[in-house]
Amino acid sequence: MAIQLEDFAKQVLFGTTMEEKLTFPREEIVDTKRSSAIKTPKKLSRPKHLGLYEKGVRASHPSQAKLVDEKERGRLLHFFGNHELLATELMALAILKFPDAPASFRRGLLETLKDEQVHTQLYLHRMKQCGVEFGELPLSDYFWRSVSSMEDPLDYVTRLSLTFEQANLDYSREYGKVFSQVGDRPTARILDQIYRDEIDHVGFGLKWFRRWKAEGKTDWEAFRERLVFPLSPARAKGNFYNKQGRSDAGLDDSFINDLEVFSQSRGRTPFVYWFNPDAERFAAMDCAEDVSCSQLQRDLSFLPAFLAGKDDILVTPELPDADFRRSVQAAGFELPEVFRASLVGSPTAPEFDRKIGDLRPWAWSPDSVAFFEANLGELTKAVEAKELWNPSLRKLYSKSWSLDIAKHLAKADKSADWFAPSESLGTTVNSIDALQRAREVFAEKGYRNIVCKASFGTAANANRCVMEKDTLDGRLRDWAENVLQEQGELIVEPWLDRVFDFSVQMEFRDGVLRCLGYTRLLNNARGQFRGIVTDGFCSGLPSEHVKFIMRRTDGRPRVYHWYEQTLAPLLQQKLSEAGFQGPLGVDAFIFRDAQGQLRLKPVVEINPRYTMGRVALELGRNNAATSVGLFEIVSRSQAKKCGFSNLADYASNLAEKNPVRLSEEKKPRLKSGSFPVSDPTSGKQFLALYHVRENYGELPLA
Repeated sequence: MAIQLEDFAKQVLFGTTMEEKLTFPREEIVDTKRSSAIKTPKKLSRPKHLGLYEKGVRASHPSQAKLVDEKERGRLLHFFGNHELLATELMALAILKFPDAPASFRRGLLETLKDEQVHTQLYLHRMKQCGVEFGELPLSDYFWRSVSSMEDPLDYVTRLSLTFEQANLDYSREYGKVFSQVGDRPTARILDQIYRDEIDHVGFGLKWFRRWKAEGKTDWEAFRERLVFPLSPARAKGNFYNKQGRSDAGLDDSFINDLEVFSQSRGRTPFVYWFNPDAERFAAMDCAEDVSCSQLQRDLSFLPAFLAGKDDILVTPELPDADFRRSVQAAGFELPEVFRASLVGSPTAPEFDRKIGDLRPWAWSPDSVAFFEANLGELTKAVEAKELWNPSLRKLYSKSWSLDIAKHLAKADKSADWFAPSESLGTTVNSIDALQRAREVFAEKGYRNIVCKASFGTAANANRCVMEKDTLDGRLRDWAENVLQEQGELIVEPWLDRVFDFSVQMEFRDGVLRCLGYTRLLNNARGQFRGIVTDGFCSGLPSEHVKFIMRRTDGRPRVYHWYEQTLAPLLQQKLSEAGFQGPLGVDAFIFRDAQGQLRLKPVVEINPRYTMGRVALELGRNNAATSVGLFEIVSRSQAKKCGFSNLADYASNLAEKNPVRLSEEKKPRLKSGSFPVSDPTSGKQFLALYHVRENYGELPLA
């Protein structure tokens, strides 16, 4: 006598004994009777001792050393057993929820369900031999909650076949090897059988997924779009990525590579990062008009990935190349999830499918406020646009504000013998005549060369050096008049004989300003950025410079001590008054005065945003203890001078000559090597690189 498929599925789903759930009938199963679709039951029917809990025990992935203990092996099998039983029940649910699904799909569900019953029985028997009874540990309902809300068969294959069963291609293979290594061959054989079955299960789901997915979408695009938070592609892989198993299941190389480098938060609410390096321009205009995307912004859009954590989100104009991301991961970095947002027209951030812990652009300025304005409601703590940009915050971008801080400190600090004298700090002018008078005053004091700076400008791109023989006419005068017309002021400073540039990276959050670290800046003669040295602050310096920096005050090197004990408290007060929250970098340098003495110019400018120095600092945290790093940005013209027609070939050649080597530690760190930290395949004009060497002298500093 034949049994209806629906009746068997009901037995499995609604049964209250393990016998009902795990017994496969000897009679023929037919699918000739199809009732109306059922609703997902609010509570899963099970024996009382096998109830599910939101805070049930989930896999802790014990180490090989722990799995030597038989009881520990039994606990892991307890988790696996619950996973297999839930898969059995979910397949029965799919049969009953989707009566109109194709007959061959339902028949495939039945065959897969039978495998899951066998898997469950194997686990139960083996865990009992290890001294663990099924149900003695709390059972997690996460798997059930994640899949049981499926709305159609495509949901089923996306969530179960291509997510949880795909992840088991990693776990079953990984732990099969571990159990074999600890001498537990019976369990290793069970896991090997399950691994081979999972290849078939993933292949079954993939076949139907491709049939039902949206037309014109790649497997990867359709997979990402179909998953509903908290599920994400990150759930479709384990700790040890198994490419061969996925290939055997029928997944294509593109999907396999994209999944390998994908990451998404499994824990805390994510922060969202975005690179907007033209913030000063929008701050000067005090509006977000003409929000065009510069090539710098496009080419280096990946850099905030090194500021973010693996639980965070990075928004970029294009999704980075999978091979590039894989090379960064191979260097030991954990990457955030990446969302794409077009920068054409009036760019806005994408909608996120979850709550956001914080929005963290490179800088808060009119362009980033406009970009994220629609996302403010997604924050866990409500924020209004006016809190992110207002006149008080705008003034922090002005170099005249930085100059006022420097002058205040020069008057207040009594350590004038090693500080820049007040007269050398600079002045603010608002006309060409005032600029000429300032130049004459500085000349009378012995400073015959000066530098003029736009109050709102990035690095040295808005600076002009005026040497003793130069006249204030022609292009120089045109530039100065344009800046004065647009910004109302110019900063005029003496040109000093700088010998050592550095930056101090700080972060102001919840009313507290913290000094995070110091990085050594490499600038050209005009003060333009060339690179940043990490973990080698005084390496290669003349002993005179080292003594100046490291001379101790109250037990600390005096330069470090001064920033932490003098500058930080003042900045904390000023930033709090302005309502500022976030990162900032303080640029400074050591120079030689007219008498040949070393002096510190403690504040060149204060940047109320992330900086390249902060990126370098975070990159350096991944260096091995004895290694030193160099972060640099090269241009396409530099690559051409080296004989390369594009940045991708330049980066490839560099990485080939200097392969990454990691230290032999529990958490391997960068010992040496060179690799790109921005995507070289999409970079048109700029490429960011990171070099690590075991000695400062080996760094490519030329």
